[in-house]
Formats: sequence, structure tokens, C-alpha cells
Amino acid sequence: MRHENWRISVTGKAKLTGALLMMLLLTVLVSCCKQREKPSVSGNKADTIATEKKDLLQLYDKKIRQFYDDAADVGMDGVAAMSNAKQVEYTDIAIELTNEALRRMGYKPVDNETARNAIKKYFGLDITASNRLLYRSGIRRYIFKNGDVNERDNQKKAMAADSYEDPTCFWDKLIYVPNYNYIVCLPTIYGVVRIKGLPDIYQEALDQKTLNKGKLYYDLYDTSVFYENEFIFHDSKKALAWLKKNDTGFLINLFDKYGYDKSDVINKIKLDNILPKDGSLPDMDSYKGLFATKNKAGRLVIHQGLLQYMTKHVNENNLYYSMLDDYMDYVLHVKATPEFEGFTKKERYEIGAYVGYYYGLMQDICTIFPGERITFGEVLYSDHDFVSFIKQHKYFHLKNFAQIIQKQIDRYDRELRIEEHRTSGE
Repeated sequence: MRHENWRISVTGKAKLTGALLMMLLLTVLVSCCKQREKPSVSGNKADTIATEKKDLLQLYDKKIRQFYDDAADVGMDGVAAMSNAKQVEYTDIAIELTNEALRRMGYKPVDNETARNAIKKYFGLDITASNRLLYRSGIRRYIFKNGDVNERDNQKKAMAADSYEDPTCFWDKLIYVPNYNYIVCLPTIYGVVRIKGLPDIYQEALDQKTLNKGKLYYDLYDTSVFYENEFIFHDSKKALAWLKKNDTGFLINLFDKYGYDKSDVINKIKLDNILPKDGSLPDMDSYKGLFATKNKAGRLVIHQGLLQYMTKHVNENNLYYSMLDDYMDYVLHVKATPEFEGFTKKERYEIGAYVGYYYGLMQDICTIFPGERITFGEVLYSDHDFVSFIKQHKYFHLKNFAQIIQKQIDRYDRELRIEEHRTSGE
């Protein structure tokens, strides 16, 4: 499973063990300014297409073999420990080779506008924005040699970052390649082209004859890259099924980091990843950020798609229903829990309104057990500011929300009367 949240502090040049670099090639996913620039995407066209009609392995034969030789020299440290000039040169080549490797596997690049819309759909980002904005979300747009001069220079500096803790670091970002229109993490020559008979680039002494004469061939080391691109840019159901089986980390990351909650498959994977195997209710700490988060701009994001999925697929044990009630016990009791995930009182009210709405819909489906906690009805009954807040926002334009609220208040009032009658001894 690939995981996005990896960063390693090193001194001097970034130091990687051979095993770690191999792991990165197989498993890394990212994860993923005051003056907004408008860099040209189509402006890179001439540069990126210039070599498409040529045999890239023949064109870059000497450079590819030199890369392997240089990789052997730096040993386990990999491309991150090479000189900045070589980092830039080899990555430019790797970007072209990766495009060809993907094509050979059957990937058909989409046009620029389709690619831009796909990135917006799944990552919630405008991929034409400055990299100074994009890298904060774990994504960079690749800048070719004839691209924006300042962005190209910043990209070079990002490759030379001393540590993965550096927020601008190139090597721990998801890279979007314009015009070729694909995404890749850690683009390296080693990841797409091999030399036949050369078993290990990290061994101390390479067989020079094999290095110089061995046949070059395409080998997309991490096949996840193909399926990720098929899913993002072609909405491929086949690719989604493959990722579900082999690379759930990529899908979970789309939800966790980018808030993508429009896929029932991804929503289920996310929930299954939280729910205990024994069928019990998960601990609250494991899903505090499940229903609502804040994006990089600090704006509240409510996962309404997930809530809709949960409503449609309430399980027999009512776990989804109970999870919502348990969550509201924290988010709506503002006085009892004054600090909750950094949300303001108004934000907590808005979250509680949405979660409560779907909780109310679930209640018509689920079995209500005697003595069950009814947090939503309790807060609606006792916190008039909360009810006024919902009304001021026109019930957030949620269908039949006013009726659901009244039903919750009536239910709680009825429970109170039953409890008063019981305790009075009558």
C-alpha cells in the first residue's frame, strides 16, 4: 500500500537507504502565494512533443547508461544525492520516458482542459496555479525547459532541498506533467527504463560491459502509476477496481488529503479502514476528522458525499447511525468540549447541522433501542442558538430539514416526559 505521509530529515544532501528508495518507487504517494501567476500550460507544447516521434531509448542511450553509472557512484543515496545539474537533467529525461512507458501500457493522454478538470475533480485544485500554491497541497506541476523561467528555477531549487522536511521539496510531491497529462511520484529513469542483465544499481561495482552494452528496455517499476492515471484522467472502473485491490492508500489519500468523497467505493474503503473487525463501534479518536475538515485555505469542508453514502448503506448493527450520534455528542456540546479539532462555534454548528440531518434520515431506517442517546434532539431542544443558526441559513437547503428537526425535538421531549413519569414513581 502506498502512503502519502512520509518525510525524512537528513543533513546535507538527502540520504536514502537503498531499501527506502526502492520502497519509495513502489509505495510513495503524496501525499499530495500572495501574487498569483498564470503560467502557460500550452506554451510547453513544442518542448514536450519534440522527441515524441523519435526512439527515446536510442536518443537518450548514453544519458540513461550514465544515470545508472552515477547512481552506482552515489550508492544508496539515489538521485536526491546527485548534483543539482544532474538531478534536473535526469528528471527531464525521466519525465519523457515515463510518458512513453505509460503509452506502451495503453495509457492515452487526454487534452489539457480535460486534465485540468480531472485534477479539479479529484484533488480540488487548479493545476494551472503557481507551484508556490500547489506544493502546499502536496502537488507540483512540472516545469519544462522552455516553461516559466522563475518557476523552472524554483523547481531546480526544490530538487536540491536538503531535507524532506522542506515544504518545497520536489521529491515528496505528486508531479503533474502538463501536455503529456499524467501524474507520477518520484520520477526517475530507474523507475521506467532498465538495462538487461544489470541486477542492482546499488552494488559497489557494476559490470561495465553490461552497463555499456546491455539492452535498454521499458519497465514501469510501479504499475500503480498506470492505474492511478487511468482512474484520474479516464474515470476507469477497471483501474478503480485494481486500485481497490492493490493500492488503497492512493484512494484513501484522495479522501483524507483532498476531501474527495464522491465515490461510493472510496467511501466504503475509508469507513472499513476505521471500523473495528469485531463489528464494534470505533473509538471516537479514530474518526474525529471523518465528517468535516479544513482545507489548506482554512475553509470548512463537510464530507456530504460520505454522509449520503452512510445514509444509503446503514448496516444492520446501526454502526453508521451510532457513529453520527457519538460524533455529535462532541461537536455540538460546545460548553462541555470547548475545543474540538480547531473548529469555531459557528463551524461546529454547521457541521452539526449537516451530520444531524443525515442522522435524522437514518433514524427512519434504523431500529431505535430503549435508552439510546439522542444527542441531536437534545441539543435542538435545549440550544435555541443552534436552531436559530440553522434557520438563518435557510436549513442549508436540505430537503425536509425543518420536519426532521421538529421530529427530533418531539422525540426528545417525549423521552423526557417518559423519564419524568418513571422517576416520579407514578
